Amino acid sequence: AATYVVLRGRRDGRAARKAAPWRAIRPLNASGDAEAMSTTVHVVGFSEHERAWIESALGRVADALIFVDDGEGFLARPPPDGGHCLIASADVDEAATLRLVRELRRRGVALPVIVLGPHTAFRTAVDIARLESTDFLARPVSVRELRAAVRRVHPDPK
Repeated sequence: AATYVVLRGRRDGRAARKAAPWRAIRPLNASGDAEAMSTTVHVVGFSEHERAWIESALGRVADALIFVDDGEGFLARPPPDGGHCLIASADVDEAATLRLVRELRRRGVALPVIVLGPHTAFRTAVDIARLESTDFLARPVSVRELRAAVRRVHPDPK
C-alpha cells in the first residue's frame, strides 16, 4: 500500500511530502511560533480529491498527515501511543472500515477513530460507536466539522 506523509514545518507554511518512515515536526505559523494542535492524523482510504480536501482542511493545524491506501497498510505499521488519530472512510466499503476498527480494538490499540460516511449509514454509525470509535461524521462534512472532530480527539494543550 502506498503511503505518503505531509509535514507542516517549513517557515513558508507549505507542505513537504516525505515517504514513510517519518518524523513529525511541530508546525510553525508566519512568526515562527508553534501552532495549536499537537497531533498526527492518519488517513486511510479516500480518493485523491478527498485526500487533497483533508490536507487542505487539516494541513495547517496538524503536525503531520499520513495517507495510507487501505486498512492493511495501516495495520502493518500502527502508530505509537499518544498524539495520533485515524480518519477512515465508510463511503465505498463500510464492512472494510468496520473490520479495520475491530482489528485495532482486538489488538488493544486505543487509537481515536473518526469515520466519514454517507448519511444513510445508520447501522455503520451504531457499529462504529459500539467499537469505541470517537466520531462518525455523516456526509457532507464541512472543514469546520472535520477540524472540530480532530480537536475533540486531541484538544489544544494551551
